[in-house]
Formats: sequence, C-alpha cells, structure tokens
Amino acid sequence: MKQSAVKLFVRAFMKSFFLVIILSSVGVLSYWSVMHFWDIPEAVSQKKEIIIKNEKKPITEAIIEDISKNLIFCYNEETGEITKILLEIFHCEEKKMQYITIPVRTQFTMSETFYQRMVLVHPTIPQVIRLSNIHKYFDLDTVYDYGVLILEDLLQLKFSYYTAIPQSIYETIFITEGKTETTTENRGDLGISFKEVFSEEYKKFLRSMKTAEELREYIKEIYPSLRSNLSLYGKMNYLDSYCRTPLNKITFDIIQGTDKNSAYYIDVEMAKDQINQYIAGN
Repeated sequence: MKQSAVKLFVRAFMKSFFLVIILSSVGVLSYWSVMHFWDIPEAVSQKKEIIIKNEKKPITEAIIEDISKNLIFCYNEETGEITKILLEIFHCEEKKMQYITIPVRTQFTMSETFYQRMVLVHPTIPQVIRLSNIHKYFDLDTVYDYGVLILEDLLQLKFSYYTAIPQSIYETIFITEGKTETTTENRGDLGISFKEVFSEEYKKFLRSMKTAEELREYIKEIYPSLRSNLSLYGKMNYLDSYCRTPLNKITFDIIQGTDKNSAYYIDVEMAKDQINQYIAGN
C-alpha cells in the first residue's frame, strides 16, 4: 500500500511539474508573438536606465573664440577655498590681453530665476552670496563650473572657459598691487584698489622664451596641474597668438565697484561697460 501511494504521489507531482512547464512555455511564446506581431519595443533594463540617467551633459562647455574670456580661479590646495578671481580677456587678432581682478570679497544677490536653479543643486545655498564662499556649497568636481555660472549671472556675461590654478603656482605668476585709500580724518576706508599683476620674476621668465616650442613645452608641463573645462588641445589653439603678444600689450585692472562694510559690491552697469569697451578694442 505504501509503494502504491508513493507511485501515485510521484505521478501526480510529475504531471503538475510538466503542466507548469507547458503553461510557462505557452506564456513566453504568447508574449514573444504579441511583441513581435505588434512590433512593441521591449522595456529598457534597470541597468540601462541607470546608465542613461547618469549620462549628463557638462555643466559648462569651453568655447574657443577670437576674443576669449577666461575666468581664472586661484584656490588653496589644502582647504579648497577660492582665494583670487581674475577675468582674462584676450584679443587673438589684435594680440593684446587684459586681466581684470574680481575681488573674492564680492557680495551680491543672485537673480531669482538663477537662484531657483541653484537651490535644486544645493538646498542651503543663500541667495545673497560672497564669492569666497562658493566652495562651501559644491564639491571639487563642480565648484568651478558653478562658479562660472554664478559670475555669469552677476556680470551678465558668457565666459569662454575657466582655469583653476593652485595657489602655489598662482603665486609664481601674479602678485597683488595697490593700496587702501582712507579718509582725511582717517576714520575708515574709502576703498581698496588692489589688483593682480604679473610678478617681476614671471615677466623675466616670459622674456626668456625665444621660440613657440619653448612656450608649447611650458604649457604642456603646467597644464596637468590646473583644472579647466578647456582641454590642452584646445588651449594650444591660442599658442600662436600668445607668442605674438608683447608684454606691453598686457594690462591689468580691477572690476568697477565699491568697498563697503568689508565686502566689495560690483557696479554691474559700469562693469559691463568696462568689459565691453575692452572687448570692443577701446
């Protein structure tokens, strides 16, 4: 009796097993037939969906222009703090260059539309921001891209590309020149006219370069130490114009604005006129 019961159980189990296999096969074949007949695309796998979502466009893209506008950041290698900001405007055809100092103490209010975009990136970012604090709200991989966008919002100007220079290298190129102006009663500062200029050592170094190949090798050597959205190949597009630009055609200025309560406030209209006049060749 026990053997008969076992045989009956095995037969029943096998029938059930084959029935499941048959029904599963019918289901798969039916699905394939419907998808094939109606030409319905299969759903993208979860892995592919993740890859597609992660394929984001660059935050900023470099542009090679006849009149380039390179936004330069100097940063502390240990803290990531942005310590200096310069705008380099270069006329490739006219072979002249101007550096405009933008004080990192600059404080301004982001436009409402732009601020709403930034809140999505970092919810705690304030609408009234000081340029020296930008690094607190973005990681190292994106801080300069967002720094570019913030300054574009402030100056209403589109930059060609950016270059972030470690402070140890920056200080071999630029020094701060200027003085603090005070009232006759010596009761406080009227304004700070500090601006960044080439150091004497760097000017001697540039004068020592006699060939384009020497300048090419210098750029190739220093470029890996910098951060930029312009590739080394893109930078080399300016090589011939750099070689033909004399030092007496390189000038230095500070962005139009005023000092008040330990902060710098850019006069946007005057600053736009200042930049546009130089871009126009005046």
